Amino acid sequence: MLFLRPTIFLCVLLLFTGCAEPEPLYAPGPRPVKTMVVEPPQSQVVRSFSGMARASRDMALSFQVSGVLRELPVQIGQRIRAGELIARLDPTDFELKVMELEAQTVQARAAFTRAKADYERFQTLFEADSVSKSELDQVRAEFETAQAQLAAMGKSLELVRQQFSYTRLTAPMAGTISEVPVENHQTVSSGQPIVVLSTDDDLEFEVGLPDQLIHQVQPGEPAQVIFDVLPNQPYDATVSEVGITPGPVSTFPVKLRLAEPAPQVRPGMIGMARFTFSHANSRPFTLVPVEAVFGLPSGEQAVWLVDPESDTNSGTNSGTVHRQPVIAGRLLPGGLQILDGLLGGEIIVIRGVHRLEQGQKVRLPQNAS
Repeated sequence: MLFLRPTIFLCVLLLFTGCAEPEPLYAPGPRPVKTMVVEPPQSQVVRSFSGMARASRDMALSFQVSGVLRELPVQIGQRIRAGELIARLDPTDFELKVMELEAQTVQARAAFTRAKADYERFQTLFEADSVSKSELDQVRAEFETAQAQLAAMGKSLELVRQQFSYTRLTAPMAGTISEVPVENHQTVSSGQPIVVLSTDDDLEFEVGLPDQLIHQVQPGEPAQVIFDVLPNQPYDATVSEVGITPGPVSTFPVKLRLAEPAPQVRPGMIGMARFTFSHANSRPFTLVPVEAVFGLPSGEQAVWLVDPESDTNSGTNSGTVHRQPVIAGRLLPGGLQILDGLLGGEIIVIRGVHRLEQGQKVRLPQNAS
């Protein structure tokens, strides 16, 4: 039995050694956290909606006469000056008609000249009692007929010449070609759209608003537009039109007019429109990151408030956290609404809230106050 004693002694020694609590290697300090200062409650919120720049006026240009297209030198996206040629019809038929009526007008003028001379001569003879009253009346009727035929021929010639001028389609004002629904050498009828000209002197920006917000937008209200290709150049705008029926995606169309000319902006550019909505009939709120809010076992929601204190020994800012129950509202693009529990000016933790405990020491960022 003697040879077992050292073994038993060793086992007992190991047992007591294993049960002893190890000495900590270091003393844990305050946990570093990320914080923010809560903004004062507000009764307004800024919302952004995507949209597209459009010309305030889209004009469908067409010929006033029918014919075959012979020239169509424009393309979609091309900028056009006022008076510039857009399209031309084959003028051959109109040229022949003009030549025909010009010849008939010459004949009608000759007939009128002859009838006028006969009437003047018969008038002289009638005064000398050389012809009867009935003969004078007959010559006068022929003169009046020739006069009416010449006037009618002149009107017809003027009309045909005007139709000939209609074979050229020019831009009534400067703009951009947005549509070309026809092809060259195609037979077109009068009134058929040849191109759609978008005027860019008064650009509009069109967005779609949901039914929850459309009643808060009225014509004349200010807004701001930022285009994707010009992110650092916001444009002031004014609501010019509010739709009364929803569009294809169940949003109501709202048009905004840019306050000043924007030479860099073209129809079709994509961007965002910012609206400021008032919540005068609802409770004021503040916005915090959604990560700052956590749930309590009671079912309530809370945030960690930080009571800052200066650590003169280490030269760093530190503080103590404690729970602050809050009442949360809706999740908005800028964060989560806090309807009650925060007055503004508080310092709250916005990262790692689930790793903190009541009364725990934390280390604040250097710029925290």
